[in-house]
Amino acid sequence: MTEGNRRRQLMLLLQGQLVTNMGNQVYDVAMVLWIKSLTGSAALMGLAMLMTNLPQALLAPLGGRLSDRFGRVRTMVTADLVSAVAVGVVAVSIGSAADPLWMIAALCVGNLALGAAAACFNPAVLALVPALVPRPRLERGNAAHQFSRMGGQVIGQGLGGLLVAALGAAGAFLLNSLSFLVSAGTEVWIKDPERPAPASTNARAGRSLLGETRSTLRKVLLEPGLRALLLYVAAFHLCLSCLPVLLPFYTEHVLRLPDTWFGFFVAAYTVGIMVGFVVAGRLGPVVDRFRLVATVGGIVGGLFGVSAGTSTPAIAWLVFLGIGVGIGVIIVNLMTELQLRSPEGERGGVMGAASALGDTSFPVGMASTGVLLDVLVGQGISHAVSTRAILAASAATTLLVAGSALLGAPSPTPAGRPEGREPHGEGVV
Repeated sequence: MTEGNRRRQLMLLLQGQLVTNMGNQVYDVAMVLWIKSLTGSAALMGLAMLMTNLPQALLAPLGGRLSDRFGRVRTMVTADLVSAVAVGVVAVSIGSAADPLWMIAALCVGNLALGAAAACFNPAVLALVPALVPRPRLERGNAAHQFSRMGGQVIGQGLGGLLVAALGAAGAFLLNSLSFLVSAGTEVWIKDPERPAPASTNARAGRSLLGETRSTLRKVLLEPGLRALLLYVAAFHLCLSCLPVLLPFYTEHVLRLPDTWFGFFVAAYTVGIMVGFVVAGRLGPVVDRFRLVATVGGIVGGLFGVSAGTSTPAIAWLVFLGIGVGIGVIIVNLMTELQLRSPEGERGGVMGAASALGDTSFPVGMASTGVLLDVLVGQGISHAVSTRAILAASAATTLLVAGSALLGAPSPTPAGRPEGREPHGEGVV
């Protein structure tokens, strides 16, 4: 495959992911607004979000292994088609003004289907990127991938409310369904580089997909480098998860600013992450990615400590921007190292395990932060002191995790490629 062809296929992959992530965010916004207008129930809104996110977290290892077995492009296209049908059914149900119970039931089924589709789609994309990008430029490819993912989410969040206001919930869902079809139509032109099936698959062709998933997870846990990386993914997500919960309280009680300022700090954090993707892509291959990730994690922990101690809005804004940059650099390098250490035939399963850990530990951390804040305030401690205390604890924990990672860092992958594996193919970003 020529360099130009690989570049075009990577662009198709990024375009497809942009549209898919945009569609997922439009769906979430439209769903929340529709439930609020129909029932006014915050509990139902939370349950609906859980039914979308929980399958994605639980099924990601299985979805990743599915992409290894049946092809990454085929898995992505199928996931988008399933999403299109699921959202289309929701749109028809709401547009026909069916019985409210039937509409809620259709929404719940749609949420489960979208979560399962995302559990297959996301690991397939992460596993496909190394096949379309040369290894010396893999950081840049992952940076572009993460930038398109985040860009789709930001655009979708902005469009969701506008579409519901202009077209109603049913119209927004219908347009969302069409967006998944557009994404599938883009992805179908990507050529999934054919590779020999892993020996274990050939020798045990009758083994179930579930059995293959368990086998991949066992290999991941037994391989010290992969195990260390996945544990750091989980720990880092857990440490950072307090920020989305605390930001509204931090803005009001620590910085003493009106609620309208909250968006500026969210923007600083989001823009910082996207800048971090660009920085990671510009840095290119490094000698020891895991040590780089741990070092940047330590810097992020230090910035959390600064946020706990300052009451100056300008300093806080710069701190959250810096935290975002650090997160962006960490995400790109963690994904790159995981991809390079993963066996080609099982890469989807490994990336699925990483997605599952991140998707599980982050909401667990957010829930724990909310409970802890309520407990501290319930004990008569002010919101300001409680928020500062949790940020300081998160800073200390992040520094501890980073220090432990530096002391126990796995040996670096030689010359930017997996240990014991030869480079394959050419490509360009």
